[in-house]
Amino acid sequence: MTEEIPKKIFLFTWENSYTLNKELKRWKNMFAQKNWVDSIFLFNRENRDYGQIKQTIFSGGFFVTNKLVILYWIPLDTEKSNAIKADEIEKLTEDIMNYPLPSEVLLICVSYKPDKRGRFYKRFDKLDKDNPSQKLIKTFAPLSERELPDFVKESSKDLNLDSKVIQALIHKVWNDQFRLESEIDKLRYRKKYYNEEITIKVVDDVCFGMIEEDIFQLLDLALTDTKSAVKFIQWLQDDGLDWNAVNGSFARWLRNYLFVLDYADHWIIDSKQIASELKQNPWAIMNITKKILLLKEKRNLIQDLFKSIVDIDYDIKSGSAQPESYFFTIKKVLLQN
Repeated sequence: MTEEIPKKIFLFTWENSYTLNKELKRWKNMFAQKNWVDSIFLFNRENRDYGQIKQTIFSGGFFVTNKLVILYWIPLDTEKSNAIKADEIEKLTEDIMNYPLPSEVLLICVSYKPDKRGRFYKRFDKLDKDNPSQKLIKTFAPLSERELPDFVKESSKDLNLDSKVIQALIHKVWNDQFRLESEIDKLRYRKKYYNEEITIKVVDDVCFGMIEEDIFQLLDLALTDTKSAVKFIQWLQDDGLDWNAVNGSFARWLRNYLFVLDYADHWIIDSKQIASELKQNPWAIMNITKKILLLKEKRNLIQDLFKSIVDIDYDIKSGSAQPESYFFTIKKVLLQN
């Protein structure tokens, strides 16, 4: 006999958080239109009180008839940053398994990388397989290489990008739809304020690849939290990033930091003016000028880092140092400042 289907409980899962969140937003909007926004209850790490969750699910509401309850990272999410204590999940698992879900409650669990060994996931999986027409588990996979160009084309209709430009953007940013959307916004800004056709060269100049995103994070940490910066460098190294690719982006943005400092010394801090003269991305320069006081405070560190990576680049390419020395050099400079 097939287990009875809890028709109002769903699991949103898999690693494409862009399409998952978009679909979740659509469900929330549809529910709010029918039942009002106060009928939606969302629980994540910040407000995951077990008693409050249980009361919201199993108790009637004074002012609402129907409820949409969204539980993030349940079943157990194996993404470390999303981890919730196993005993909390076990309590909820027991309650949701043993007590019938009230008819007025629609429950959506969100777990990007669920632990498939857990009881809660196994129950979802069994129900889903036994009753395929219900589709209780809704999976959101990353877009394939064939699907990415269509996504970019649809997201950038107003820019009228040709296929070669679209491929160049995908090659640089790859399949992160949040970042693709963000980079398209930058191209939109460029076209609006500079009245410039979007070419492959503009994509290369304006858009950031994954390594550049890592470099921005590293630079922020280097200026504010040395220990975390050193750990982040080790993570880059362990991840197998090529030192030469890292060095190109690192040198470029350290040079921009030094240029911004030089402009500030001459009382010029307008990001648009600096970006125009340097022919750099206005958004990136604006983010640098916002930190001008911190940059002035850390001027010696920025100068030392720039000099050190120029020197180690020469030493590695001339054969007097090994590539492994690159990341060690950055760590050493950070720890000495």
